[in-house]
Order: sequence, then C-alpha cells, then structure tokens
Amino acid sequence: MLTERLRHVADAALEAAVIPSFTRIGPTVRRRLFDWQAPGTGALAGQVVVVTGATSGLGRVIAEGVGRAGAHVEVVGRNEERGTEVAADLHRQGIRAQFRRTDLSDLREVRDLASALLADHDRIATVVHNAGALAPKRRETADHLEVTWATMVVAPHLLTRLLADHLDRAVWMSSGGMYLQDVDLDDLGWEERAWNGSRAYAQAKRAQIDLVVEATERGEAPFQVAMHPGWADTPGVEAGLPGFRKVMGPLLRDPEAGADTAIWLTAEREASLKPGGFYLDRRPRGTVRWPGTATSTTDRHRLRTIVDAQVGLA
Repeated sequence: MLTERLRHVADAALEAAVIPSFTRIGPTVRRRLFDWQAPGTGALAGQVVVVTGATSGLGRVIAEGVGRAGAHVEVVGRNEERGTEVAADLHRQGIRAQFRRTDLSDLREVRDLASALLADHDRIATVVHNAGALAPKRRETADHLEVTWATMVVAPHLLTRLLADHLDRAVWMSSGGMYLQDVDLDDLGWEERAWNGSRAYAQAKRAQIDLVVEATERGEAPFQVAMHPGWADTPGVEAGLPGFRKVMGPLLRDPEAGADTAIWLTAEREASLKPGGFYLDRRPRGTVRWPGTATSTTDRHRLRTIVDAQVGLA
C-alpha cells in the first residue's frame, strides 16, 4: 500500500510530465492514488448552485453532478431550446432546476440575471463560472468589449460582485491553455494585435486566475478558487480546436473527468480548500510553467482596476 508521501510523489511526477497529467491518464491514476469519492447524494441538499454555460459540455455535466448531490441548480445559458431541455432532463432525474436564459457577453443581461437570482434566493452556495467559447473572428459586444473577454472575464467578475453579499463560493473554470499566455494589459481587446482566437481565449483564462488571486488577497467575499479541467473532449474543443482534437483524441478526457474537480470544489468543505487556489484533479497546482507568462502583483492590481471600470464598479 502506498504511503501518503509516495502518493504525492507520484502525483507530482504526473503533473511535471504535462501530457499524462492533462489527459485521461491523469484522473485515471489519481482516482486510484487518492481514492476519489463522488459527493454524497445529500452533500448539497438545500443549497443553490448556479452553473453558467450549462447547456452543453462540461457545464451540463457539472449541473448534473451538483444536482445529484442535492443542489437546486440554476442552469444559465444563451440557447433557449437547449437550456429548457437540460432543465427538463434534470427534472426527470429528480433534480430541482431552473433555466435562466442569459447572454453573458451582454452586461445588461448579467445584471438582470443577478437581480433575478437574488429575488428568488436568499442565499446562493456556489456559482460555477464555466461559460466560454473560442471565437474564430474578433467581435465586439454592445458594451464595446471584445466578446471573449466580456464573456469569460468581465461577466463572471460582475456577476460575482453583484451576488457577493449573498454568495458563499465562486468556482472559475479556467484552462490549461493559460499556461502559454500572458495578459496584455495594453491591448486586452485585441484592437492593436492581429486576431488570434486561441491566444485571446488563453489570455482570458489567465486573467480569470489573476482576478481570483486578487480578490482573495483583498479578503473579499465570496470564497474563490479556480481550476482547469485538463484536456477534455467537449463540443468547444471539437469546434474550436479540431486539429488538436484529431491529434490528441484517443487521450482526451471524457466530459465527466473534466467536470469532476468543479463538482468536488462545489461540495468540498471550505476549510479543506486553498483560498484563491488553482486546481486540477482535486489538488492545487502552480499557475506558471512558461517564462514570461506570470502576472506581477502590480499588473494584477492594474487588471482588477481595468475590469472594475469595464463593469462600472470603479
């Protein structure tokens, strides 16, 4: 039987190798190393969990997972037909759920979502910021923000701040792609650079982590953590990264493995988690693997100031 120290050594070796860690090998090995258990059926009983981007992919799996643990699930997404179908499917499984049609790239709709949630719930246990997409072309929102940045950075920040007095926890779904990208504070909207959807996506994912760390160091409510799902086979990967999917397909995680840590972070006791931590496979990880991608403390402060101004909270 492996000792605790040997289990951690094996986990660290996986993480250092990257490909075994990020692919289906990672959760397969770690599940056995650490004897993972799914949250019990009553672990989230009586709690409200909001999941954005919950109409497909990882978000749908997260919604089902927290629902099976007893949560009332607020399903947030843009597509009315898919969202209604997901909520109905959850109901058929005995899960309490409601669909909230919201385009997170529109800050007015984000504010309307927060108002509706607060009108219906005195307390929200967790919001899982899962929504995101890789855009092939640069587009701007009605608020004059680049869509990727608005959807994955500005909107979740605004929703967290609007719910803060009634929210216990925020879980941000980042991406391993952020390891390869820094945050260009002088061109967050890609107005000066030639558009690169993959890099814009990775920049937004890096910024998510920076905002979580900044809020935690300020001592702000709610409790916040970030995570990445590894390389999971999702509709987003199929549509946005077809070449990567073709090469890595046999090794990609299934959506259940990609969503596992988000579900676990929602149900785990706060005292067991690292405030502001960045998780993969139920363990906190480093946020820098490549030189020049780390965000300095000064730039992190500046990022927060910029995003506060973009949402009108400056």
